[in-house]
Amino acid sequence: MAATSRQIVTPKSRYTAAVRWLALDVGAKRVGVALSDSEERVVTPQMAIPFGSPQELAQRVAKLVQSWNVEAVLVGVPTTRSGQSRGEARVRQVVAVLTQLLPVPVTTWDERGTTQEAEALLAESGVPARKRREKLDALAAALLLEAFLALRRERTGGNGVGG
Repeated sequence: MAATSRQIVTPKSRYTAAVRWLALDVGAKRVGVALSDSEERVVTPQMAIPFGSPQELAQRVAKLVQSWNVEAVLVGVPTTRSGQSRGEARVRQVVAVLTQLLPVPVTTWDERGTTQEAEALLAESGVPARKRREKLDALAAALLLEAFLALRRERTGGNGVGG
């Protein structure tokens, strides 16, 4: 799905210059994590971490923010293709806790189709089905972050955010 068809759910980030982003694809059991470089040009899937509670997740994310020098966090909001929300209450709880705990801004983004796109990419790449689960959530978070950053670049003239 093209980045331009998605909408930023929360107000625009206060950042006009490029920053290092951490993206979260929050699922019922696991949370995919991806990271951008500080120039917002390269996004790398990192890991999937177990989802226990919003508070436990926020503590883990706070440690990642500190150790990876993250300047902003992006959280995917689960929405179906018809616009109906799935798991939105869980994500709202996560966002509320992250916003209180983290010293960096937290932004939400429509994650529509990222898991399905990640599954298709893994299958096309020949990753065996039993190994896909290990990579799926982090790749979905990376796709989420790539789409978000592509729109940020588009809105700033395509030469990089702030560039």
